[in-house]
Amino acid sequence: MYKIAVCGCGVVGSGVCDALIHQREKLSRRFAQDVGLAYVLDIRDLKGTPYEEYKTDSLETILSDPEVQVVTITIGGLDLAADYCFKALEAGKHVVTSNKAVVAAHGPELEKLAFSKRRRFMYEASVGGGIPIIRPLNICLYANDITEIQGILNGTTNYMLTGMFRRHASFDEMLARAQRKGYAEADPTADVDGYDAARKIAILSSIAYGGFVDYREVPCRGIRKVLLCDHELADKAGFTIKLIAGSRFEDGCVYISVEPKLVPRGHLLSDVNSVYNAILTKGCYTGDTLFYGQGAGKEATASAVVGDIIELLGTPSTVTLPEFVNKKATVAPDNRPARYYLRFTSLRPIRAGSLIDLFGDDTLCLYSKVEKDPWEDIDVDVTGAVITPAFTPEELAEKVPGLNPLGATLRLTLKVLDD
Repeated sequence: MYKIAVCGCGVVGSGVCDALIHQREKLSRRFAQDVGLAYVLDIRDLKGTPYEEYKTDSLETILSDPEVQVVTITIGGLDLAADYCFKALEAGKHVVTSNKAVVAAHGPELEKLAFSKRRRFMYEASVGGGIPIIRPLNICLYANDITEIQGILNGTTNYMLTGMFRRHASFDEMLARAQRKGYAEADPTADVDGYDAARKIAILSSIAYGGFVDYREVPCRGIRKVLLCDHELADKAGFTIKLIAGSRFEDGCVYISVEPKLVPRGHLLSDVNSVYNAILTKGCYTGDTLFYGQGAGKEATASAVVGDIIELLGTPSTVTLPEFVNKKATVAPDNRPARYYLRFTSLRPIRAGSLIDLFGDDTLCLYSKVEKDPWEDIDVDVTGAVITPAFTPEELAEKVPGLNPLGATLRLTLKVLDD
């Protein structure tokens, strides 16, 4: 029997168990041997669940069973999950994980250990949930020199940004809704501040460009400062706002960031809404290739985990060492010219001509409605925005102080995602 063990029976782990139980006959028929779930390691007793008969309290029980070929690590967090990965590989087991924190922090060491043991460390589910992206980068697109990756890699923030625009809701309202639906954790910091997406783009960039990108070097801005009026102003100009995790490889350097950007309507990423994710790669032969699907969730992520198991069943002796294991990427700040969206407030509308004089002829000026109670004799801030011509960060920094003499206070700066 080809035995599989699952460590961690939470949302993703239980999905993996379900797939292995329900698809046992199909897997066994394809590989001409009995393929099935053998152990489930979890801190809970699992009584009354479909997994009760597989329950074990000991990792050692799993590692000492010579018939266990694959150990899947679907535990959250970093330290314990990483420890299990190292121990399973040391014991001569293949390891499959959905834990992006482990891959982002310990990927090179785990890949080296797996190679030394003639085993494999696989992690398709660590990025993009059910979207196949790591395997295509390693195999289908490997003949290409990948020069750029742009993606919507976090379903929580995409759900929130989509809902803010469609429902005319605030950040706080959409966060509460996401938490009620189970899309956001009680502590949403990793999602809304961009750290989750930073780990994912670091993993993809390491694979695509052949040098390890440390996720701690990824410049990261979240979506907390994006307001409903930003969506409304962007929409007037033909844009939508998305949290973009992007990287570019040029002249031996990786330029990488996670930040909310204005995406032009018609761009391949502009219609990726709600909890869906998408990854756009640019290859020297393929050009633009889009990968789209559910970026999280029990069934979608479990599908990716089982996909790795299926690959192991088909090619168990194929062992390779990724390029990023022995090389660290050079991460550099991206100082290319870009268009910018600048939101400001003022006590009275500012003439478009004054803004064009400041930023240039190609400046687009936008204004939101001024809502004022007619019975109150008070000044109400006017909210406006400009979309500038392309500037380097240094050039923009020289222009922005020119808003002050016009009576404007800068509130938010976002880049525009241009082709």
